[in-house]
Amino acid sequence: MLMAVVLHAQQLESIGIKKGVKINGGVSLANNFYTASGISNRLNPYSYVLSGNLNINAFGVSIPLSFAYSNQNFSYRQPFNIVGASPSYKKFKAHIGYRNLTFSPYTLSGHNFLGGGLEYNGDKFSVVVMSGRLLKAVDYDSNNVNALPAYKRMGAGIKLSYRNKGDQISISNFYAKDIINSIDSVPARVGLQAQENVVWGVSFKKALGKKFALTGELARSAWTKDITAQEVPNQSKGPLDAIFYIRGNQSTVTYNAMKFNGTYTFKLFSLGAGYERIDPEYRTLGAYYFNNDLENITMNAATAFMKNKIKVSGNVGLQRDDLNKQKSSSMKRTVGSVSLGMTPTARLNINLSYSNFYSYVNIKPIDLQYLPNARYDTLNYTQISQTISGSVGYTLLQSDKVTKMIQLSGSQMGATSKQASTNRTNTMLNATVAYNQAWKESGISLGVSANGNQSRFEDNTNLYVGLGIMGGAPLFKKKLRTSLGLNMNQNYDNNTLVAYLFSVNNGYSYRLGKHQSLNASLRYTGRTKIANAVTGRYNTSFNEFMGSLSYSYSF
Repeated sequence: MLMAVVLHAQQLESIGIKKGVKINGGVSLANNFYTASGISNRLNPYSYVLSGNLNINAFGVSIPLSFAYSNQNFSYRQPFNIVGASPSYKKFKAHIGYRNLTFSPYTLSGHNFLGGGLEYNGDKFSVVVMSGRLLKAVDYDSNNVNALPAYKRMGAGIKLSYRNKGDQISISNFYAKDIINSIDSVPARVGLQAQENVVWGVSFKKALGKKFALTGELARSAWTKDITAQEVPNQSKGPLDAIFYIRGNQSTVTYNAMKFNGTYTFKLFSLGAGYERIDPEYRTLGAYYFNNDLENITMNAATAFMKNKIKVSGNVGLQRDDLNKQKSSSMKRTVGSVSLGMTPTARLNINLSYSNFYSYVNIKPIDLQYLPNARYDTLNYTQISQTISGSVGYTLLQSDKVTKMIQLSGSQMGATSKQASTNRTNTMLNATVAYNQAWKESGISLGVSANGNQSRFEDNTNLYVGLGIMGGAPLFKKKLRTSLGLNMNQNYDNNTLVAYLFSVNNGYSYRLGKHQSLNASLRYTGRTKIANAVTGRYNTSFNEFMGSLSYSYSF
């Protein structure tokens, strides 16, 4: 039986203050029903789910348990398989068992480990140390291709920080190494190699006066891709090699990563700029996944005036890869956006935004013998994506008895791609207008909406237009809450009406005292094809019904 739990951070100071054991949780049983005509069933005709959760709190130590049983699957979680605890006392915190820590994005970044750690957070100084197993040994199994072999990987790290009046500097070091004899020999064709890695990182935050703030982070990673590779003959040591205490060989490489941001705050607005560069193949064994081979340059600005009733912000960024000019293709991206937020009155709220994404891919020819008649510039690919969106919300009436609101929103997304003389443009338009009214004393709510959605492609235009009505009301002294929603859409394909789409949602929730409740829901979805429609994707009609009845108890 599989068992799993995480013991969250605990305050040991509470031991002796709050005595005893507290238990709370709940259990629920849901029955789901389904039927359809005109299409194949997409769900089981009947399914049930029995689920529950239990939380035991003993002297400030929390132990959560949960289970779910269904005629489709089963899962169960409780302590003693994956166990982790982070008890704390005053300025100290310990990490025991399965935990994860983050020093920085370039060194140790959220990697799970089985071991121990300790933190001290003083007024000016802080220290974090950790040590444990990063990966579990997995032997090669020729009969199970899904079980990937892995060496046992051990790791350790430390981070030292100093803070003073808003300024901060941190130095971190992380080390990881695979244990070769942790598994039996693996065939060479599998490509498994034992690795070793040491990473140093420095980060800082500095205020220069009251208006300028600078942050930065630098990291250098020495990575041995194969511990068993041959050593480098007559290898000379540089002045900085001593801090990289791994024994390098012919597979050892060293990479850098850096990131800087600066912000200057004027009286009415602020300006900022940033730069990030990560060497190709930069790697740390303290992270599961890492983006590398990129350079980012960003700029941003923001302002607010009329007592913050109007706020404007914008940013622009440039990104490129293939920093060493060794890839078969390179990409350049330009991203820009601007947003405007206005609250002229307490009742009116307006938001507008625009973003532009431009990317250019340069395909580099490999050899004339493969493409003897090709023009190289025709291989290049350009794409431009633009998004414009906006919303207006207005409160028509706000009183002790009733609230009336109207909301308008819309967006346009377009993407244009170009390769040689071929241009392709896709556009999506969306617009919605909704009115909502709620009576506070009775709890009744009512809303109506209209929507339109259009997609334009090279050889097809698809349009949906529809109306929706929704409402809710409490009954039986507000013990029963009911809701009803109706939606109808017309679907046009290349300006021809091809189908009607309907949906009905009906829900009920009834409270049986303080700890129990009953819930029921019904949903109908239907599609009716226009008899004379011979084009479009909707060439069938169907009806689909879904229902659910559930009971829940909490304690």
